[in-house]
Amino acid sequence: MRRVIILCVLLFLIINIDYGGAEASTASNQGYTGLWEYPTAEMPDDGVGRFGYTHNSPYAYYFLDIAWLPWFEINARFSLFDTIFSENSRRYMDKAMDLKAMLWHNKDPKLWYVPSIAAGIVDMMGTEVMKSWYGVATWRWGDFAATIGYGTDRLNGVFAGLEWDIASWLTVKAEYSPLDYDQEKPLGGGRIVRELPSSKYNYGLILKAPWGMEGSVSRQRGDEWAFSISQRINLAGPFFGDSRRHFSAPGEARILDWDSAESEELIARLKSGLEKYTRIRDVDIKIEETDTGRRLLLAYENYGYSSHAEAMARILVVLSAILPDTDELVLIHKNAGIPVVRASFPGELLFDLRARSLREENSIHSAVFTWASSDIESPDAENLLAKKAQHEVKAMIVYEPRIDQTLAEEYMDRWDIDLIYKGRYSNGWGSIIDIRFPIHVHADTSDYPGLWWEKDFNDKIRIQQAGLTYANTFDRDGRFWLFGEGGYLDEEWFGGNAWARYYGTDGRWWVGARVAALHDRDPYSFGGLTSGRLRYFRGRVLDYEGDDSAWRHSEFIQAGYHIPDLNLDIEADYGRFADNDTGYKIAAIRHWDDTALGFYYIDTDRNAPNKSFTRAGVHMEIPAERWFGTWFGNSSAHVWEQDTLLLSAWDIESGREGGHIRTPERMMEQLRPIALKKNVERMLREYCSYDDTDGTNEDAQTVKSLLEYIIH
Repeated sequence: MRRVIILCVLLFLIINIDYGGAEASTASNQGYTGLWEYPTAEMPDDGVGRFGYTHNSPYAYYFLDIAWLPWFEINARFSLFDTIFSENSRRYMDKAMDLKAMLWHNKDPKLWYVPSIAAGIVDMMGTEVMKSWYGVATWRWGDFAATIGYGTDRLNGVFAGLEWDIASWLTVKAEYSPLDYDQEKPLGGGRIVRELPSSKYNYGLILKAPWGMEGSVSRQRGDEWAFSISQRINLAGPFFGDSRRHFSAPGEARILDWDSAESEELIARLKSGLEKYTRIRDVDIKIEETDTGRRLLLAYENYGYSSHAEAMARILVVLSAILPDTDELVLIHKNAGIPVVRASFPGELLFDLRARSLREENSIHSAVFTWASSDIESPDAENLLAKKAQHEVKAMIVYEPRIDQTLAEEYMDRWDIDLIYKGRYSNGWGSIIDIRFPIHVHADTSDYPGLWWEKDFNDKIRIQQAGLTYANTFDRDGRFWLFGEGGYLDEEWFGGNAWARYYGTDGRWWVGARVAALHDRDPYSFGGLTSGRLRYFRGRVLDYEGDDSAWRHSEFIQAGYHIPDLNLDIEADYGRFADNDTGYKIAAIRHWDDTALGFYYIDTDRNAPNKSFTRAGVHMEIPAERWFGTWFGNSSAHVWEQDTLLLSAWDIESGREGGHIRTPERMMEQLRPIALKKNVERMLREYCSYDDTDGTNEDAQTVKSLLEYIIH
């Protein structure tokens, strides 16, 4: 009977397998794409990932998994082990990172016998409790996949597994798991799994919701039930659901020809439409006669969108709905009245946007994006750059988490209400005042009285940020910029920063320098400063009045390079950090328009205990619109910016750069001509393809192998 059942199942699979179907990846216990304990040679689409929680006693995992590059998957996780205890801790806690590289990705259904191949490392940083290397191959035939691989250390040799998508909402997985639990090495010793597993086979099912949520239940190690829940996210668009921006043409009656309205009347209608359907300010329009028709020049400043590309795309859609046929469109983007970038589009783009069908060889690829300054000084742009101030006052709820910061508590947090004033003035000036009112602080414990090295994480009402900012260009080509700021830079520092940047012709590269003067803030006063430098010593913070001046200074030489097809920025700094340690910082930041996720590595002459480097961490820029716009449909220019350390232990007084209000990278990264053009093109293609029934377009993001990227 057993043989008959097996034969029937195999026959059913052969008949029902779709050899040309699309793959669908699911999460392992730890969060990376895989079976239950082991990885597969699959990964999510570029910029797509998941966050979630797994309980598999004695393990528990909180994870965030992202396809950071089209062939590179990164999984950051926080692990809890119920059977291992640290000093002053009710259970062992550990941060870890897992990496996977897709070496070869088979997308040809005719080559059904050729697998996809990947290699990676588990637990590469920190205490390395589960560190292992592996190579893995996966064959996918539509809804069915088979995996075989080899792992070192804890992964312990040959592993294998099967995965079957029975329906769009149901997947089953089974694996052979030869895990060696004696290879797990928590600090202080001990064994996480106290008894040897009664079985090397794990199996279970995953339930999938249409909005990207997944839940699983599985039987593992022969005697343990495991549960997991996760939510898929997309960094290339709204995190949940459709990845495209939802905006449509305004319902305005178009002026059919230039003789139907006077220029003043047309300009008034355009300004009215832009005011109604976009969130831009300081709009100035000029219409010029050319040899072939008319050219429209429009200067503006974006204040309501975290994406400058979205602001420009919305302007073009409004113009297509109102403007008669035009020979050329020129859009000039300003910051605080200073022109930054000039974009010239052929007039045919208006027709394409009205038809919702782009003729890319004419209307998109022929668009020209340049730095603006040289064009602003030309006669065709006279009187375009009226400089008007804007004042913004708002209240905002802020949530501040602290994960794995002490041995006593794995998770602490603070809720705040921020009262914020932002000013946009003329000639490149701006200002900010942000006062933070803590309303709930979870930081104090009986074992550790607060986070003593984050002394500002308290319940005092304080100035979070307050100061003036400045940015301007001083050469005819608009490529040399100076940036400055002064005041309360952040919760820790008072002082000022000055940057100089020289950009390449299209913004692909830049070189520059930064200098800073810094003073420690009193962590328990509204806006006071310390009388000397703060020192950290055995769980205490000292206000040190020694020979050193209370003021610190730092200096860096800097350089950066932009890889256009990946929207990836590589940045390097070398110089003196805030605590007089000398060294360098390397950062790789991946952008999806206004969303960013990257990693940094700092090495100075003072390294972390038992490490060959000083600090390593994650940099994130998450627009508020990605979270709340999905449900409420509102646009917001607010971006949550956060640096998070990956190390569990570090030298507190080393590798610190000092505070800032707004760096040149945050101000200019989207506005470099090469980056802005790509993002505007993508957004216009999304707009024109939004009515597609399958919701796809030719620029859809897919998994690509490293070999494919190198060849092409």
